[in-house]
Order: sequence, then C-alpha cells, then structure tokens
Amino acid sequence: MKKTLALTALLTSTLLNAHNTYHTSPFNHPMFGGEFLQEFERQFQNFDRQMDILQHSVYTMDTSSQQYFDKEANRYVVEIKSSGIDKNNFHISIHLGMLIIKAGQISQGDNESSSSHFSHMLSMPIDGDIENITAAFQEGVLRVFIPKLDQPKPQVREITIQ
Repeated sequence: MKKTLALTALLTSTLLNAHNTYHTSPFNHPMFGGEFLQEFERQFQNFDRQMDILQHSVYTMDTSSQQYFDKEANRYVVEIKSSGIDKNNFHISIHLGMLIIKAGQISQGDNESSSSHFSHMLSMPIDGDIENITAAFQEGVLRVFIPKLDQPKPQVREITIQ
C-alpha cells in the first residue's frame, strides 16, 4: 500500500513538473515526448536514494540468546547478548508459566527517529523457583537466573467437593 501511494505521488509530481503553461496544443505536451520519461526517471532515482538512506539509518537491535543449566549453582540461566540496549530498556516478567523478556529502544537523529523492539518468551521449568528469580546486566549481556527447586511444586491441585 505504501509503495503504491509513493509511486502515485511520484507520478503526480512528475506530471505537475512536466506541465508547462506555454503548451497550447495537447500534442505538444512533454508527456508525449522524452521529457516526461526523463523527469520520471530523475524523480524515481531520487526516491530510490531517499529509501536507501532511510533503510540504512534505521537503528537495529543485534541480539542472541542461549539457555543452559548451571550445575554448580543449581540454577537455570538465560543469557541475552545485546548491542546498543541498556539495562533500563529491559523488562522481565512471568505470566502464565512463561518467562517474558522485552526490550525497546528509541533512537533519534537529525530530523528522524526510529524504534526497535525485542521480545523473548520461554516456558518456565517445572522445577524453577519463580519466587527467587534474579537478573544481572553486565557488558551488554543480560543474565536471568532461575533457581532450581529440590522438589517441583505440584502442577495439579485436588479440589474436594463439600
């Protein structure tokens, strides 16, 4: 839709630029000569350059993650390596048995701004202690530590009928 709208605007602009009040006959209009195509090509190349500038100026988040079990500390570890994201932009929560890690970054430059978002969801281990989860951020790496319970909490609870 955006490309169609941009091309329509480009074509309209070309027609308006090619229109000259000195042309009295419709057959002398530049649209029927080479001027229209030259103007269209020039504006299309300008449009293409502007799109390249926008695509290369967009801030990107470079992230990678890994999960493992640390036997020495008896805990699960989630590591997220990120470039350009600071500690204050991360949000960590647990919802319906899922560990949710989100980050958002807004970058502003000369007359332009962009935003990037990151989201990572993991199922919590059955024997994970959700009450004692901690996190640390150092040198561009977020680590989430989930202690392992000796006995998993029961997932099923019996309800007695009265």
